[in-house]
Amino acid sequence: MRYLIGIGNYTAFDDSVGLRVAETIAEDGIDRGFRAIELGGNLIDLLHYLDEGTEFVLLVDSARMGRVPGDYAFFEPGEVESRRELAGFSTHEADVLKVLGLAASLGRALPAVTVMGIEPEEIRTGVGLSATLSNRMGEYVDAAIDFLASASV
Repeated sequence: MRYLIGIGNYTAFDDSVGLRVAETIAEDGIDRGFRAIELGGNLIDLLHYLDEGTEFVLLVDSARMGRVPGDYAFFEPGEVESRRELAGFSTHEADVLKVLGLAASLGRALPAVTVMGIEPEEIRTGVGLSATLSNRMGEYVDAAIDFLASASV
């Protein structure tokens, strides 16, 4: 199975972009050859999708990469370092790179994982997306679907 997993928080403005990409794909029924999942809140739930039955995972999330707001990039988790400081693991906060590390330390056979990072314009308390990201939603959806269609494992 292949998964597109949108990560984020619906109440943190542009941080919700990954969730909204997954939601759009699922609602429009264009998740052919993969399953679109919205994974807000508890990133430890990502462990449910990291098993031997999973062939490939595309994680879609907001990511501060020093790019122009709205730009996106595909990268593998090993190509980046998290700058997020956490006290540890909890169901209230997590770091996707640390969750992947936890899965590996548990002896999980990790599938191929790629991240589609989308540079946010504004992360703040509020529901919605900035106009910059909202206007490019179709582009993000198309790019994610195209990437999954061409991804080889």
